[in-house]
Amino acid sequence: MCAAPTSWAGTDMVLTCTCPANFDISPSLWGTDIYTADSYICSTALHASVLDRSGGRVTIEMLPGRNSYTGTKRNGVATRSYGEYDASYRFVNPRDTDSNTASVSDRNRSNANARKSRSGSSFERNAAAILGSLGLGNLGQTTNQLTGEDIGECRAASKWRGTGKTLSCSCPANTENTGSVWGTDIYTDDSYICKAALHAGRIGRSGGQVSIQMLPGQSSYAGTRRNGVTTMSYRSYAGSYRFN
Repeated sequence: MCAAPTSWAGTDMVLTCTCPANFDISPSLWGTDIYTADSYICSTALHASVLDRSGGRVTIEMLPGRNSYTGTKRNGVATRSYGEYDASYRFVNPRDTDSNTASVSDRNRSNANARKSRSGSSFERNAAAILGSLGLGNLGQTTNQLTGEDIGECRAASKWRGTGKTLSCSCPANTENTGSVWGTDIYTDDSYICKAALHAGRIGRSGGQVSIQMLPGQSSYAGTRRNGVTTMSYRSYAGSYRFN
């Protein structure tokens, strides 16, 4: 069954999945011909004239992110424009690809390939080294590994400062303009969790469940721009968290 292919962001995999007949049109769609990785496949396939409402099997190719995406209306489906995002996909003819095509439902193997692909970047190696020196390794957990006390809808985490707890919470859709965030990978504990999760690539704009680990304060926090979210730099602060 097709969903949004965010689990394969950072790879160049070719993926196949099946759309049911009379599927619901998702409002969470960004781009034209090349779509953000958090856009729902069946709806974009209809937009791209790859299938109709009778459903069917589709093949996509994962692509790097783009500086901008243009929304249009086609075949009764409206997509939205967006700025910079870190991963994309397009539809391809399976006959034009090699035989190494994975099913979107083959989540475990594809996630492993995604982590392997991303581990080669200098940023990831540097981040892993820094986090390892702090005893904070293993950033590669999938959503199937989310654990911790469920605190309901995500907000800021300053209430749990100093506890060292693992917490899980849920993010609604379209939170990129909600709240303030300081830091990169390790965030101040008063940073809005959902916006930080989007910045960290843990969720797409359709939302989802996330898990955080409460950490001690840091001497400084560096702001960056990722996935359309800009975080701010800050000096020493009393509490932090990172995503599991």
